[in-house]
Formats: sequence, structure tokens, C-alpha cells
Amino acid sequence: MITTWTSWCGRHWCMTIVASMMIAMVVGLLPSPHDVLPELARRPDVVTAFQDPLFGKQDAMIFLFSFLFLGPFAGLIGFFLALFVLGALGGVFLPLGRRVGIPERVSTTVYVMMLFAFIYVERDVWMQPSLWFIGLVARSWMLVMS
Repeated sequence: MITTWTSWCGRHWCMTIVASMMIAMVVGLLPSPHDVLPELARRPDVVTAFQDPLFGKQDAMIFLFSFLFLGPFAGLIGFFLALFVLGALGGVFLPLGRRVGIPERVSTTVYVMMLFAFIYVERDVWMQPSLWFIGLVARSWMLVMS
């Protein structure tokens, strides 16, 4: 029996998050994928993708297959890159925090918050390419499934 939230394992958290998202979609707080995909596919920077009359649908299918096949590998590489960055920052900030007399969890929280603040401030660098790529995936999905 689960008594507190702190005793939950990853499986309980995942099931709770998925159930919450599904309830939010049913209630209408979150849009459904049927509403989001066409909007992403109609973005102005991807609306001209896969327009070739002869090979457009085949190109979309190859792109979608490549994304679905290579995406997990890219996600794994991104995860390990994030771990490396966190480890490198920890190697700099944790000894600095110890020297000043700050506990490790406080200095860890501070440098992770600084990293998130940096990512938020520099969102212009990564947001547009990410939206372009997600729009391209949505466009190829819509073409292949039509």
C-alpha cells in the first residue's frame, strides 16, 4: 500500500502523470494530439516540405521512419550529454560551495536552477529549430497517414 508520495517509485509517478494528462485532455485543459498535429503541420516554415508531386509522400515516409528509428538514439545521446553537463557543473560548483560552507544539496539546487535559467534565457537559440523539426515530423505524419 502506498502511504506517502515520497515512497513512490518511478512507475507510480509515470502512471500518475499519464493519468493526470489524460484527465486534463478529457476535461479540455490540454489540447488533444488531433488538434495539435494539424497546427504544427501548417506552420509557415514547414508548409512547403514534402511537396514534390512524385516523391513527396515517399520522402515523408522515409523521414518519419528515420525519425522513429533514430530518435531514441538521439534522445539517449542527449540524455548522456545532459548528464555530462550536470557532472561538469557539479565538479565546478560543488567544491566552490564546500569552500564557502554551503551544503551540497543547496549548491546542487542553485547550479541546476542556474542551468534552467540559462536554458530559459537562451530559448531563442533552441526554440525555433525545435518547433521547425517538430512541425516537420507532424507534417510527415499527416502526409503518411492520409
